Amino acid sequence: MPTLSKSRFLSGSQCEKKLFFDIFRKELKPPITEQQQALFNTGHQIGSLAQQLFPGGRDAAQGINKEWSVAIKRTKDWLAAGVPTIYEATFSVTGGFAALDILHHHNGERHAIEVKSSGSIKDYYITDASYQYYVMKAAGYAPDKFFLMLLNSNYIKNGHIDLSQLFILEDITQKVIDNQEQVALKSMELLQMLSDEIEPQKEIGKHCSSPFQCDYINHCWAHLPGASVFELKNARGKEWELYDQGIHSLSEVPDDFRLSKMQEIQVKGVKYNETHVDPEQLKGFLDKLTGPLYFFDFETIRAAVPLLDGSSPFQQVPFQYSLHQTDLEGDIVKTRSFLADPSDFSSHAVNDPRWMLIQQLKQDIGPDGTILAYYAGFEMKVLLDLAKVFESERTFIESLVNRFVDLLVPFQKGWYYLPEMGGSASIKSVLPAIAPEFSYKDLPINNGGLASDIFYFMTKGGHTDKVAEIRKNLLLYCERDTEGMVVIYRHLRKIIKT
Repeated sequence: MPTLSKSRFLSGSQCEKKLFFDIFRKELKPPITEQQQALFNTGHQIGSLAQQLFPGGRDAAQGINKEWSVAIKRTKDWLAAGVPTIYEATFSVTGGFAALDILHHHNGERHAIEVKSSGSIKDYYITDASYQYYVMKAAGYAPDKFFLMLLNSNYIKNGHIDLSQLFILEDITQKVIDNQEQVALKSMELLQMLSDEIEPQKEIGKHCSSPFQCDYINHCWAHLPGASVFELKNARGKEWELYDQGIHSLSEVPDDFRLSKMQEIQVKGVKYNETHVDPEQLKGFLDKLTGPLYFFDFETIRAAVPLLDGSSPFQQVPFQYSLHQTDLEGDIVKTRSFLADPSDFSSHAVNDPRWMLIQQLKQDIGPDGTILAYYAGFEMKVLLDLAKVFESERTFIESLVNRFVDLLVPFQKGWYYLPEMGGSASIKSVLPAIAPEFSYKDLPINNGGLASDIFYFMTKGGHTDKVAEIRKNLLLYCERDTEGMVVIYRHLRKIIKT
């Protein structure tokens, strides 16, 4: 007989076909990426820390090697014996089982606690908690209260991590109780579908990306052409309106269909291979820049548990930057870079890597000239967060922030558009369109997420056998980003001269 777990119930709640594929078409599921694995690792870390707030508990899942029947029996026996706290408490009913992060008894009440590596409640947290409550109640162990344990985004590290401040409890008891009838009906539907072993007929829809991007989207969306309506920039529902009318390609969009100016530019690009240039706006943008020019890019880590004093959960903390300095023609004058030592992010470090970064910035960026970044608001916020920690450096940092100009703007505004850019103004879309020969493919580290995950792993003592190699690859990647900005700038200058 098929069995639902919490994750399977959540999967089926998003899409019945997704659950069917999870069980019967596993070959369609892509392998776990390094970034996904990093998220799983973070979840395990947060779960272990949360247990420390309820010390002395017994772990029902310890050493079971996925033999959940062992965890179920342990939980039942320990509850009968009056064990006050159980980690991974596991419950079973016909057709379903659920493991709970922490089951804790307090003042005669049974408290169910699910730990999340997030600073806010998401709707699907309520969905999976409702299923856990459903199983627990059916098994005869309904909790008196159900809590989500979240990270406190307002917590600021100062010395050793204060777990009582790092975590907050949110009571969601009434919400999960209110969902019980819906959960029971959905469980029966999903179990019947799994028993039938017939693939559900399900059209693509908004559910394909909510609450998660589905693992099977490439399979279910394979019928769509290139340059589909789902690439329409800032579509805001227009893509589904077109799709429901049987219009799948941007080349099929009727001329009288209401579009924004930017969307019109994009559709014409697909239909007629048109390049759009607004020379007046481009010239105005470039004329405001003053030399020397500094093309700048940060790489950051976003640790769930803050590593450095003065930082908060999930705050973007810089560990690296790259800088290309050019004249107004775009000719490179010098390149500079900073890459922190991962050991400086440990609790016993003597040097604060952020302080060292600021001091090197003083050497690398002169007092005059425009600083260019792509999505400059990101770099500006990272800098302003540094000013909160190092008040003595606020004047210098704010002077830098006031000089930033966003290289994204000409593409975001549609002042320059090539059909190859599709519906995106990101640098990873703009660069290949402008300079097809420019690539990241030769780099072992070729995207910011991977760079962040690798460096974070190093702060935890990982990759000790290849530190020099990784440092070289991190520097190469970040330098490629600022080099790419120079390529874009030169191209824009060339356009206004032709």
